[in-house]
Amino acid sequence: MGLLEALGLRPRPAPAALPAGEWDPYDFTCNVCGHESRGVPRVQVQNREFQSCRHCMASLRMRSIVHALSLALFGRSIPLPAFPVDKRVAGLGMSDWEGYARGLAEKLDYTNTFYHQEPRLDITAIPDSMAGRYRFLISSDVFEHIPPEGLEAAFANSRRLLTKDGVFVFTVPFAKEGATREHFPRLHDFAIEEREGRRVLVNTTASGERETFEELVFHGGDGMTLEMRVFGEQDLRRRLAAAGYSKVHVGVPDELRFGIAWPIDHSLPIVARP
Repeated sequence: MGLLEALGLRPRPAPAALPAGEWDPYDFTCNVCGHESRGVPRVQVQNREFQSCRHCMASLRMRSIVHALSLALFGRSIPLPAFPVDKRVAGLGMSDWEGYARGLAEKLDYTNTFYHQEPRLDITAIPDSMAGRYRFLISSDVFEHIPPEGLEAAFANSRRLLTKDGVFVFTVPFAKEGATREHFPRLHDFAIEEREGRRVLVNTTASGERETFEELVFHGGDGMTLEMRVFGEQDLRRRLAAAGYSKVHVGVPDELRFGIAWPIDHSLPIVARP
């Protein structure tokens, strides 16, 4: 008996390809929660951030993270409820979405960490005791919020955390072409202030100049959610290689039964190995 049958579900087989019309309905089984979502418009299934699972609200990005991790750990894509229980497999999340963080903690020796609360992890300054301990690290849309002075250390420490056969499942918004665009290239001593109902960034540069930035972009949630940059793909590849990753794959294979098919060529999940 398969997982879905064991859960009492009778999923319809997925079509060979997503329907052509963007509002045509599509049925898929969510690999985060194991439930079927029926009649979801294709444009919503293929939207990076739309919460298209009608049970757990997983988006394409969230389903792709579980998909990538499953392929890395088990060599095949299986839903999170079907992951084997193996507490020998240690992993970390960085402000991971609770929708899959709960399932990973049940199955594996996984801890979801945060920058602003316990269990706390500052990826720019990890303790030596954590180095080389983890089979996987997940960081989904976090590195665009790290201040410029800590970014090189953050990439290097992501590699330091991993075992020799570890895997880094990584997402950030990035452009396919062009260089990384730093919004605050001279950021040094800064604070975010409220002025007339709006948040502004006030920075004092290393040379003592004072800068004020308006029209800030925040990504929601708690902690440091200010967008510091938009990466370029080639810069990401360079940074990952410099950190010690020898195998970097941009994008994940389509898995139509789980509603995973990316219609864009940017901001894709990245899987990196030492």
